[in-house]
Amino acid sequence: MQMTSSTRRPLRLQNTTLLLLSLLLASSNAFTSPQTLSSSTNAAARISSTKPTTTRLYANQFDITKPTFDLLSFRQIRSDALLRYNSLNQSEPLRINLFLLLTVTLLGYPLWCESVTGELPTALSSVGAAAAGVGCGALFNRERSRRSNQLNRMEKELNAESLEVKLPVNKAITSMRPTATLKQLKSKRRIVALRGNKDQFTEVMDMLCSLRRRFVQSQTLLVLVPTDGSTKEEWGWDDKQMGDSLWLADATNIGQFLDYFQELLGSDERVSNDNELAWFALNFKGRSIASGLGEAPKILELMGQQLQPMELIDDTDAAVVPADMPVANEILEYQSKFYNVLTSTGDLEAMKAIFTDGKMQEVNEVIGAGGRIDGWFECL
Repeated sequence: MQMTSSTRRPLRLQNTTLLLLSLLLASSNAFTSPQTLSSSTNAAARISSTKPTTTRLYANQFDITKPTFDLLSFRQIRSDALLRYNSLNQSEPLRINLFLLLTVTLLGYPLWCESVTGELPTALSSVGAAAAGVGCGALFNRERSRRSNQLNRMEKELNAESLEVKLPVNKAITSMRPTATLKQLKSKRRIVALRGNKDQFTEVMDMLCSLRRRFVQSQTLLVLVPTDGSTKEEWGWDDKQMGDSLWLADATNIGQFLDYFQELLGSDERVSNDNELAWFALNFKGRSIASGLGEAPKILELMGQQLQPMELIDDTDAAVVPADMPVANEILEYQSKFYNVLTSTGDLEAMKAIFTDGKMQEVNEVIGAGGRIDGWFECL
C-alpha cells in the first residue's frame, strides 16, 4: 500500500505541473510585448482587409443572368428565369416528369412485360399500352409547351429590365433629367412603351395627351420609340398639349428599345415590317400585363383593368381646359350632368337627353364579340 501511494504522488504532481504549463502557454499573449501585439494586430488587419476583396472577386464572377441549357426546352435560358419559374411553379415539373415516365413505361410495355409479369404480352394489352403511352406523351408535350411559353415570357420580362429611360422632372425646379433602368423603376412606376413612326404617333397624339393627368394619377410612364428618328415637334406635339410632361419618359438608347421590340415580335407571324405600330405594358413588378401589334393601345381599357389610379383626384381639382378648345367646356358640362344623374337623381329622361343615337366603333366591337347593351331603364 505504501509503495502504491508513493508511486501515485509523483504522477499527481506531474499532472498538476502539466496543467499549469498548459495554462501558462494558453495565456502567453498576456506576456507579449506591446510591439509584438501591435505587429500581430496589423497583420490581422491586413489579412481581414484582403478578405472583402476576395469576396467581391468571387461575387463578380457569379452571374445569375448567365444562360443555362434547359433540357425540356432544348435551348439556352437565363438562369434567373429558371429560378423564378421553379419558385412559382411547384407541381408543373412533377407532372411533366410523371407524364414522361408513364410514356416511356407504357410504350416499352412489350419489352418488360414478360420479365415483370412472367407472361407474354397479348395483342390487346400491347395495343392498350401503346394507346395509353401516346396519350401520356401528348400530355407530356402539352405541359412541356406550357412550361416553355412561361419561361419565354419570363425571359423577355427580365430582358426588359436592362432598358434605360430618361425620367421626367418638374421643369420649374430643375432641367436635369436622371436616367434609370426599368429594373430600378420596379415598384415605383408602371411602363407603357410604344414603337411607331411619325404618322402613327401623330394619330394617337390627341388620345394620349388628353389622358396625361390619368397617366400621372396611375404612376405610369409613357415611352415613345420612333422608328424613323422623328421628334415630338414633328408629331405635332407642343408644350400646351403635353402639360407638365411628368407622364413622358424618353428612351436613352432608342436602338436598344428597337432591338427589344424586334425580340418580342420575332416569333410573331403577323409582323410584315419593322415600322408597324407595336406596344407593351408592364406593372409595378415588371410583369407583362398587355401588348399589341398593328393598332394603338386602348388606354381607357388598360386604365380600368391594369392601370388603376394610385392617387385620387379631389373634387376641388379643376380640369385643365385649353383656351383654344371651347368644345372642352361643353364636354365637361355633359360629364357633370351624367355623374349627377348616375349618382344622385336617377332621372331617366335627363340621362337620355345627354346621349345621342350615334353608333360608336368601340361599342360595335363589343357587341360583335358577344356583348349586349342594357338600356338606362335597367341601369338606373
